[in-house]
Amino acid sequence: MEKRVEFDNETRSPYFNIGETLFQLRDYTPIPLLIILFLYASPNVISATLGMTCIILGELFRIYSVAFIGTVSRTRSSSTGSRLITSGPFAYVRNPLYVGNFLITAGISVFSGTIWIMVLTVLAFAGQYFFVVEYEESILREKFGAEYDSYCKTVPAWFAKRRPKLEEIEWPSPAGIVESLKSERRTLTSIFAIITLLLLFYGKSR
Repeated sequence: MEKRVEFDNETRSPYFNIGETLFQLRDYTPIPLLIILFLYASPNVISATLGMTCIILGELFRIYSVAFIGTVSRTRSSSTGSRLITSGPFAYVRNPLYVGNFLITAGISVFSGTIWIMVLTVLAFAGQYFFVVEYEESILREKFGAEYDSYCKTVPAWFAKRRPKLEEIEWPSPAGIVESLKSERRTLTSIFAIITLLLLFYGKSR
């Protein structure tokens, strides 16, 4: 069962409240980007192909990551699992789900074929997830203490220090993949809808 972590003011990051709010709204913050995209995008064959590739790779990476962390990744509260996950992609970056989110969001902006939309997207993503990660790391540090501090010293937040060799890659169990796909149903549905709209938009713009 998930446990909710209670904080005192001394353990919170100074950005905790902002991060908590953005964490709760993270499914909705891409909406302005989609509106801007449909108003100002100028897609072409190259941008559409690269954008779609990024979106698909991002979601595949999310599915792979969720197979290790489980359904706790869907929570909207300051809840954590019973143990710190350090296997699979979590052995190389602390926030693999958000790496997947970035690829998906970047893919949407790349599809637009408009440079300023791409730049705006990267800046907005970096700003939002700076606060979100500060919020989440406060929770994890409170829950796991020295274990989490040690993990942070050896595993970077975003950019892996090294690429795993093929034989070093950990693969989730079939049951883990099934649970991941169930957990990702809402995300997959949203991505399917976005891809459909992008393709329709691209078709009409030709």
